[in-house]
Amino acid sequence: MSPSGAGEKQAGSPDGPRSTRSTQSGTLTLGLLPAPDMPERIASELADELPNLLSSQIDDSISWEVSVITDPLTGDWRGAPEILDEVYEHKQRKGLDYAICLTDLPVFRGGRFVVADASERRGIGGISLPILGVTLLRRRVREAMLQLVSELHEGTSESDRDREQRGREQQNDGADDGTSDEQESLRGGGARQLIGNRITERLAPIKRITPSDEEMDVDVRYISPGRGGYLRLLAGMVLANRPWSLFTIMKSALAAAFATGAYVLVTPSIWQLGYSGGLARMFALMVVALAAMVVWFILSHDLWERSSERGSRREASLYNGATALTLCVAVLFSYIVLYVLILLAALIFIEPGFFQTNIQPIVGRPLSPLDHAILAWMTSSLALVAGALGSGLEDEETVLRATYGYRQRRRAEEYQKRRRAEESEEGSQPDGGSVTRG
Repeated sequence: MSPSGAGEKQAGSPDGPRSTRSTQSGTLTLGLLPAPDMPERIASELADELPNLLSSQIDDSISWEVSVITDPLTGDWRGAPEILDEVYEHKQRKGLDYAICLTDLPVFRGGRFVVADASERRGIGGISLPILGVTLLRRRVREAMLQLVSELHEGTSESDRDREQRGREQQNDGADDGTSDEQESLRGGGARQLIGNRITERLAPIKRITPSDEEMDVDVRYISPGRGGYLRLLAGMVLANRPWSLFTIMKSALAAAFATGAYVLVTPSIWQLGYSGGLARMFALMVVALAAMVVWFILSHDLWERSSERGSRREASLYNGATALTLCVAVLFSYIVLYVLILLAALIFIEPGFFQTNIQPIVGRPLSPLDHAILAWMTSSLALVAGALGSGLEDEETVLRATYGYRQRRRAEEYQKRRRAEESEEGSQPDGGSVTRG
């Protein structure tokens, strides 16, 4: 992009021209403030490649330094301004030119789900990762980050965006034929477009709006309205909950279910039940077994958020929906593993003569591999209910960390401890876990 004259554009900033010190030395500094867990991992991965991308995609007349500062980033969708205020405090303390936070919290403002915010006046921005969905998340975050930096550096007004669009078109026209598809995608996005054009973006479009007057500290907001945005948000929240971590602590539940299944496997009455009810009844039994496990884990570990506790029915329902879906994914995967184990046990350890003597008279025909699969299906459903139900999980902390409410309360406690420590050390500067890449 063309040079922007950053010092002149930031004259209205409350702390003076934001980029005067850095541009004199040909360098701008960008701070990434991710929340712990998934946002921190993504920010650390992107920090290595962002300096080159920012030079090539935003302003090739300067060099960039990128630092990662992990912070609990307290607040929820009602506290989005507080999150940005926290980002601004970090920016001031570290002497950064720009700062962008990455949170795994859903952000809700003015009746709409927020994907990203940008405040040109304060040189800060924020990205909510869950609303970006599940697939190609790292790439989407990178594109969104480049767009926010462009908004902060080049300007957020319509004339600024028009000038930026012309610069992108000139850059596309002058690109070499050997440019990678990834670089072409970065260059091909519009100056008012947060992320590139894909099928999911067409199903759940992201719109750029100007917030209302009471939110003057935010110049540009990207939102994802409609059911498509809601479904993508839920999927992103499930990803942030890391359902695979729950599977790793379900060993005792799987062991109990497998032991029960091994006993049920050689019971002829199971075959009578299976073939008398048909596939519809077996499918219903599987659904009931999975639902029973999910409900059991929610009740036994008190994972259900109550609106009176968190002050928002909308927030509580969204958190609970994400928790239920997270458990569904973990339990379904466990069910598949259990099914495979029982099927292998039926094929390997049970002699064909047993089936011919005890099962074939019930079926009324020679047994086929499909019959073994049906037997394992019925056995897995019964074993899951009879064996795993009530066994619980090994690690209570891991279960709780897979829910938004508990995770956010823990971060709030960490934040309060850190602030008290900072206040007790008068005049000291917290290190914030900063890692600089340039």
